[in-house]
Amino acid sequence: MKIEIIQADITTVQVDAIVNAANTSLLGGGGVDGAIHRKGGKVILDECMAIRDRQGNCKTGNAVITTAGNLPAKYVIHTVGPVWNGGNNKEEQLLENCYINSLKLAVENNVKTIAFPNISTGIYHFPKEKAAAIALQTIQNFPDKDYFDKIVFVCFDDENFQLYKNYQTNQYNKIKQAFLGLAIGDALGVPVEFYSREQLENRPIKDMIGYGSWNQPPGTWSDDSSLTFCTAESLLDGYDAEKMLTLFVRWYKEGYWGAHHKLFDIGQTTRLSIARFIKNGFSNMNGEFDVDSNGNGSLMRILPMAFYLIKIQDIDTRYNVIKEVSSLTHAHFRSVLSCFIYVEFAIHLINGNKPQDAYNSMQKTVNDFVAKMEFNQKEVELFDRILKMNIAIVDVDFIRSSGYVLSTLEASLWCVLKSTTYVESTLKAVNLGGDTDTTGTVTGGIAAIAYGIDDIPDRWLTTLARKEDIINLASQLESKLNSE
Repeated sequence: MKIEIIQADITTVQVDAIVNAANTSLLGGGGVDGAIHRKGGKVILDECMAIRDRQGNCKTGNAVITTAGNLPAKYVIHTVGPVWNGGNNKEEQLLENCYINSLKLAVENNVKTIAFPNISTGIYHFPKEKAAAIALQTIQNFPDKDYFDKIVFVCFDDENFQLYKNYQTNQYNKIKQAFLGLAIGDALGVPVEFYSREQLENRPIKDMIGYGSWNQPPGTWSDDSSLTFCTAESLLDGYDAEKMLTLFVRWYKEGYWGAHHKLFDIGQTTRLSIARFIKNGFSNMNGEFDVDSNGNGSLMRILPMAFYLIKIQDIDTRYNVIKEVSSLTHAHFRSVLSCFIYVEFAIHLINGNKPQDAYNSMQKTVNDFVAKMEFNQKEVELFDRILKMNIAIVDVDFIRSSGYVLSTLEASLWCVLKSTTYVESTLKAVNLGGDTDTTGTVTGGIAAIAYGIDDIPDRWLTTLARKEDIINLASQLESKLNSE
């Protein structure tokens, strides 16, 4: 599905169906409604009157369909938007229903291309910025969105046009937040890696410190962030798994994208996989396949793929790309599915969903996908606490924080869902103990997308190693992805 945002007169757009911001009477009115009736001709009014005779007025949030008369479209879908009353009368849900019910009617009538106006933002006074976010989020979350070839948002005025374009752009502005967020989470965890939960309960991490486990200065991030940034850099010229692995080798040999341009830690599975590539050359299934190689080494570096994959609507393609990227080092199904779940959750967050809503949407997306695939059922059942339950309700005593991939995934989702800010999420993750740098990294990235990083103390950002390099990389990736 392609999404276009244009500034035009919706009555001139050539699509299968245009959406009319109608009133409950269906008899025409001002604005978009009046223009559609005038240009479409009497046939639209006659069909609307017939519908009203059958069912009565159209309720707010509902939609009906007619032919398009003299318009270039085949159909007009009439939906009644809510009048803004301060947000106290379920206006947001009703506006979302306008888009959902219009899309459902479009699918039922074999509509492949559809154009929407800025529903309710005229004389109904729905806040334009909020309306734009609801429109774009609802389209992204519509279960059958892949049915459509193209969805067009037609903005009549410049303000709405800029708001819609800015909302799309802001999805990519989150790259900088995510990259800084994951690196800070990593740096918070590096000095206390391998500390037990009990040790950290007695002396919890509350600020960015240094030395400790790895004798590194404050602000130092580990292989987790290094390989994440290698992954991100490889995307600047388009997706290329071999280039990605080549950058991993540069990190391994030269300290490329090291916090201080050197390597001080590497996971066993990652080391074996890189050595295999150096010896035998590239294979997109280069990594370790055995069940004992399910460390968190691919999960910790996978977040940039969420920004790359967000425009790819086909879920099979998203899964296959994630499988290939994980399998450069970690090729077992458990590692692959963990990465896939994490990226799908991140995509819903990037699209502007609140954390619990993003989690619920991820569950539906992944469960539907898993149901149609012939995956090993015993393996899938290992993910029940994430996919069948709500991981947020699990008691902290049952949240593990080791280097095992499933533990890291559960812990990171738990920390974000149990918090309301970036700092709360990330400190919660590090103070779980164990593999603190990776839990901090994996949590920090999605917490930054979910909550922003405005609550990060300035001293943490000032202390962070290679902060300007991280920001520059994020800016380059944002420009690349925004131009595609």
